Amino acid sequence: MPFQTTIKKEIQFTGIGLHNGLKSLVSLRPAEPGTGILFLTAKGKVKASYKNVSDGNFALTLVAGKAKVVTAEHLLASLYCAGVDNVVCELSGSNEVPILDGSALEFSKAIKKAGLVTSSKKRKEVRIKEDALSFDMQTGRFLKAEKADKMEIRYYASYDNPAIGEQYREFTISKENFMKEIAGARTFGWAEQVKEQRRQGLIKGGSVKNAILFSAKGVVNKEGLRYKDEIIRHKIMDLLGALALLPFTLKGRFTAFKSGHNLDIEMIKKLGGIYDR
Repeated sequence: MPFQTTIKKEIQFTGIGLHNGLKSLVSLRPAEPGTGILFLTAKGKVKASYKNVSDGNFALTLVAGKAKVVTAEHLLASLYCAGVDNVVCELSGSNEVPILDGSALEFSKAIKKAGLVTSSKKRKEVRIKEDALSFDMQTGRFLKAEKADKMEIRYYASYDNPAIGEQYREFTISKENFMKEIAGARTFGWAEQVKEQRRQGLIKGGSVKNAILFSAKGVVNKEGLRYKDEIIRHKIMDLLGALALLPFTLKGRFTAFKSGHNLDIEMIKKLGGIYDR
């Protein structure tokens, strides 16, 4: 069984929040074994736990008392796949983690550069022993977890857009694979939904500098896509960010059909209920 780790030195990231549009600074600091991933905000502490997850509506939101952390999934995925068990993440300026370029690449590169320190406290690892299913009866979307010897994710996407259409990919998740294949995939949105989402107080900081924008004709961004299946890769990143909220690392196979934040959250709550004992 591997041992718990933390980062060797402080790391800082600055930028704006995707949804609130406000400037934000997040400082990552080394933490003692057993701390987990702990967010500090102006209104208090929030542990990155499936027990504190609140909202899957366009972002992963954590809440504890009056404290709230918004859009944490890209940072969480980076920490999870880098093997960071313990870290204190202090937010200032706003309670939203900066979106940076819309991917997890800057987070992942900085964590790798900082390096890790290994403790003498063992890390809990879980192998999925029984199938678990999150299912949306209205849309047919689902996310399934099942037994496997490695951490594997299979994703099927289907969008009525010429730049996407129907796609399928599967990845074995490792520190190296995440950095190479997943971390650079950006968040995305739809041009026809921008006005309504902003009316709802969302994506105030969103632009083609930090997201892929799709119109009915295809990709709006001049540089195009980083990968033909960038959407799938980003969806997998979001799932990994949700899995970071479990108090253990996993080995198992996840199969996703058009799933997103809400099914990811439903799944981690099921897995937490089964294996967090």
